[in-house]
Amino acid sequence: MNAHADAVGGARGLVSLDPDELIETARESTGLDDFGGEGWRAHYEVLLEALERESRLHLAGRLLTRSELLRTLRNRLQLAALWARRPEILEAPLAPPVFVVGSPRSGTSILHELLALDPEHRAPAMWEMFHPAEALDGDALRGVGDDCTTWWHLLQPEYETMHANSGDLPNECIYITLHEFLSDHWGGCHNAPSYDAHLAKADHRPAYRYHHRFLQTLQQRAAGRRWLLKAPSHLSQLPALFDVYPEARIIHTHRDPLKTIPSTLSLLGTLKWMRNDVSDPAAGAERTAMGYAHLYEREIAQRASGELPDAHFVDVAYADLVADPAGALERVYDALGWSFTPALREAVLDYLARKPRGAHGVHRYSLEAFGLDPARERERFAFYRERFGVAEETGA
Repeated sequence: MNAHADAVGGARGLVSLDPDELIETARESTGLDDFGGEGWRAHYEVLLEALERESRLHLAGRLLTRSELLRTLRNRLQLAALWARRPEILEAPLAPPVFVVGSPRSGTSILHELLALDPEHRAPAMWEMFHPAEALDGDALRGVGDDCTTWWHLLQPEYETMHANSGDLPNECIYITLHEFLSDHWGGCHNAPSYDAHLAKADHRPAYRYHHRFLQTLQQRAAGRRWLLKAPSHLSQLPALFDVYPEARIIHTHRDPLKTIPSTLSLLGTLKWMRNDVSDPAAGAERTAMGYAHLYEREIAQRASGELPDAHFVDVAYADLVADPAGALERVYDALGWSFTPALREAVLDYLARKPRGAHGVHRYSLEAFGLDPARERERFAFYRERFGVAEETGA
């Protein structure tokens, strides 16, 4: 595919990422004009400039990125029009949501999927986050959402050994907050350091306010249930999250950073290879390790000082989740005052039996492969393992 692009002058000439042209195309394709405010535009412009100047997108990457940008812009137009027609949607209350957080590769996905088996929970499916306005009219685009996630596996088959995706599975809030162009989705999939720096400094409360309106919209499909949400990126924005959702509950997974960090670096490298000609996750390995140490230090201090409501957190050890998933869930339910029924236990065990670990292959990684010294990292994260009782892991 890239050879064909090179033969006619390069991928940039074939697939436009011009910010104004994308906006105009979204307007023409929907017949709508109002994006629901202008606060998102500054973040959008930083992202689009970073994509052109820094990312070195190949042809498939430009096609995928253009389709995502257009879908996001179209969603903003369609949602703004929906809210204008039906203002009662944004007046409906939300039950206090529950967020699964933790570093990437710490068990957040499987815990989220198991919790979503509870009929009392409402977790947004990937296809609903891809097509929120259309989702209110039925399931016509359900299969389209599944096709989009399948294409990721075709672009980079190794990805499926790291994270299984489906249009029907619940997925991360990054696919909601990306509509404000304040989301780790964009930086996680592209080499875009200027956007990453912008994201780190930005006020994320507008993204969480949009997230709130997004849930108010989706609950029109299934109202009155407890929202269940998940994203590792919430870990860096907990004050903003609680500013918008003061009654939220946090289920925080904890795993040995000597495992999560190289696994995360491997995952990010794979995601970026789907779109970019060059991906060198080892180049940012030390920065990534330092970043997670800082996040853990800050969270511990904020929970100790009361800046974050410690009583709203339930901490879950990855080792416990792997050893006895149903037992780990039952302890979470006890901590939150929920009822863990025999029927739910049976559903959890059945789900796990149908989804064995390593079904799509083994994901292999190591600290050494990214130039990190295990002894140094063990020392760096000693405070975190001690605070949360995190067991050291050995082996692949």
